[in-house]
Amino acid sequence: MVSTVNRALPSEDYLALVRTPPSKLRSVIARGDTPDLDSLAGWEWRGTNMPASSRLLGLRRFVKGFVPGATGSVEGYNVSVVGADLLLPMNERLQRDGRREWARFDVTPVDPTRNDNRYLHALLLDYGLVAISEPGIAGRLRDYLVRVVPGSDELLLGHAFLAVGRARIPIGWFALERLMTAPE
Repeated sequence: MVSTVNRALPSEDYLALVRTPPSKLRSVIARGDTPDLDSLAGWEWRGTNMPASSRLLGLRRFVKGFVPGATGSVEGYNVSVVGADLLLPMNERLQRDGRREWARFDVTPVDPTRNDNRYLHALLLDYGLVAISEPGIAGRLRDYLVRVVPGSDELLLGHAFLAVGRARIPIGWFALERLMTAPE
C-alpha cells in the first residue's frame, strides 16, 4: 500500500515547538495530556530530535511509526531520514542491513509502580520491552510522549531517557507531527 501524505511540510506549530528551549519544554510536557493510543496506531509521524546539535550525529530528523500489536496493544518503530534541514522532504534512509524500520518499541500508559514513571500523564515508549530489542543504545531508550495541545494528537512532545540499570538519564527531547498513514 502506498502511504497517504498528510503534510508535505511541517506546520508552523511544529517548527515553533522544535525551536522551544529545553527550559520551556519542561513546562510543555508538565501540562501536556495523554495521547490516545487508538489515534496513534496506523500512522507515521514526522520527528525532530532536539536540541539542533543532534544533527551532528545524523539524528536530527526521523519518522516514528505506530501500529496495532498482536494482542490489541500498540507497537512502534523508527525510520531514519536523510538530511537535517526541517524543510526537506522526509526521504528515508535504510539501515546498513537493508531494513527500513528499526529501534522497535512497545507503547503503554505509564505505570506508577514501575521504574519508568517520570510523567504519569504520558505514554511510555519502551524500547526494551519488545520481543527482540535493538542492540546497543537504542534498546535502552525510554521515551515519554504527551499532547502539546489538549485533546489533539496532531502535535506531540517526547522526552527521551537512557536506561542504565535502574537509573534514567535524560538525553533529549523530540517533537512529532502526524505525517502519513503507516504502510501495511
